[in-house]
Amino acid sequence: MMRGLHAAQSRAVDMGTFFGIGLWQLLGRAGRHGVKEWDRYVEEWLGKGGEEFYRVPENLPVGLREGRVDFSSPVVTDREENNRFHLRVWPGPKGMKSPAMVMLHSLFSASDVGYAHWAGVLNRLGWTAVFYDLPYHFRRRPKGTWSGELVFGGNLIRSAEAIRQSVTEVRMVTRMLKAAGAPEVGLWGMSLGGWVGGLVLCHEPELACGWLVQPIPDVATAIWDSEGGWVLRRQMEQRGFDRERAERLFPLVCPSHGKLRLAANRVLIVGGTYDSVAPPMKLRRLAEGWGGAHYREVAQGHIGYQAMPNSWRWGRELMPELFVGEGVRKF
Repeated sequence: MMRGLHAAQSRAVDMGTFFGIGLWQLLGRAGRHGVKEWDRYVEEWLGKGGEEFYRVPENLPVGLREGRVDFSSPVVTDREENNRFHLRVWPGPKGMKSPAMVMLHSLFSASDVGYAHWAGVLNRLGWTAVFYDLPYHFRRRPKGTWSGELVFGGNLIRSAEAIRQSVTEVRMVTRMLKAAGAPEVGLWGMSLGGWVGGLVLCHEPELACGWLVQPIPDVATAIWDSEGGWVLRRQMEQRGFDRERAERLFPLVCPSHGKLRLAANRVLIVGGTYDSVAPPMKLRRLAEGWGGAHYREVAQGHIGYQAMPNSWRWGRELMPELFVGEGVRKF
């Protein structure tokens, strides 16, 4: 009985949150495109392949330091505010020569205040913490829009470009950290950030770890199978899009189509029992497909407060070799 009550409560929280998000999406500020434009975009990039889709420029920017910094994006969009990526850096006890963790937030995040707490935890563990603003969020939010509104607003090309932009930029950030002296660099990501993190793990070599909290397994699930896709489903279908057409780009933007560039035992995936956006069945399948990555689950929907703190606890317990010293006891 309690399990059924908990499931109903989790679904009600998700539905209420996604209903509010859907009202923003109804505004249609992400722009529109037709089926032919999408088909041309997909054919072009499938022909070029993933390495080109997420290509990192040879010359990396310099100037990574403590505090808030920003750099030009190699992927240019039609919104000027989004063409620079922003970081907030909390150096570890050895400054920029400490190992570093890049934190990737969820869709529609409106504040990085809570992440400052986890940055402090990482500092006590001997690590540098880096908070990255995903496209169209926070300081990248175009005027007149909500944080994250344009990422999934009925424009699949804009959404795909946001994924391409974020994966490319995060790959740059990991290399910039190594160039600054970090001996190891890991990723932590939640929801949209987990999706981006999963793709980075499949394209960027020599990362220390990846902790993915309820990562989006594929965009079709989020649009057609979850409470969160009620507006996008209608917008897509009105323009002649079906699930099969959207899925054509999956080989480039879906982590389950990729192969890890690090050992599976350095990857943790956390699912939510009642999550319809990132269904636990699909996340378990992802962990298995990646060669046996760690999988853990919490009793919540996509929206909840158990997954984040448990991911930090499980990550430390499963990979103690990454965290040595007195700070481990304070986690």
